[in-house]
Amino acid sequence: MASSEGRPIRIGLIGTGQRGQQHLESYQGIPGAEIVAVADINEAVAQRVAAEFNIPDVYTDYHDLLQRDDIEAVDICLHNNLHRPAAVAAMEAGKHVFCEKPMAGSYADARIMYDTAQALGRKLSIQLFTLFRPETRAARLLIEAGHLGELYHARSTGFRRRGRPYVDGYGTPTFVQKRHSAGGALYDMGVYHIAGLLYLLGNPSVARITGKTYQKTPMEPKLEKSSGYDVEELGLGFVHFTNDITLDIIEAWAIHLDGLEDRASSERSAASASIHSVTFRT
Repeated sequence: MASSEGRPIRIGLIGTGQRGQQHLESYQGIPGAEIVAVADINEAVAQRVAAEFNIPDVYTDYHDLLQRDDIEAVDICLHNNLHRPAAVAAMEAGKHVFCEKPMAGSYADARIMYDTAQALGRKLSIQLFTLFRPETRAARLLIEAGHLGELYHARSTGFRRRGRPYVDGYGTPTFVQKRHSAGGALYDMGVYHIAGLLYLLGNPSVARITGKTYQKTPMEPKLEKSSGYDVEELGLGFVHFTNDITLDIIEAWAIHLDGLEDRASSERSAASASIHSVTFRT
């Protein structure tokens, strides 16, 4: 990773929480990427993270970071509903953008981000690492070569046995508050699985969608009160595409099962598992 002139690309990171710190760890192994500044409204955390990763400059307002002419790209690791304003501001300031998933808290916000990138000629990429997995690439090659015949139905599933953020023991309350996160299991985990299958299906156009969300599993009363929990733990959907393909979706943060499909699926990860399947006719 480097600029067209062969020098390191200077990057500013917005949001130094859990996900931002994971990104900074990943950048340590990317030659040509130089993190020169971070921004976070929590100055104490930002200062600590900057010291840990030897980042010279810290801001409490990301607009100040965006004013720098020497920063070429920004990495946005904010809560979902903050993706659009930060990304648009960055692109308008002349920066390219790498943004955490999901793209935004709503379709309308995501569309604004996309249209802004197109209008200004900026690069905009969303963190969807599952698209680059060897399994995904192999599946795409098999599909493109026609080895799976006609694809007509796909299934996207993911689950955790007991993995709701904050109320089940990790993360902060903002992960389960709609005003910050916009959604629960579907936004947190489902976006990976759904995006992967859309990619394998060739990103077909949607004709109609139906779905339902639930929050039924009890919580410890004190955590329930302090969390402000108002997002789904279970999301279900069924999608009709215009090319006679269908997709069903189930995403759960908390189930009392070892898996949604079979024993093998639960053995892939003790904490979380996902299954992508495609029905085909040869």
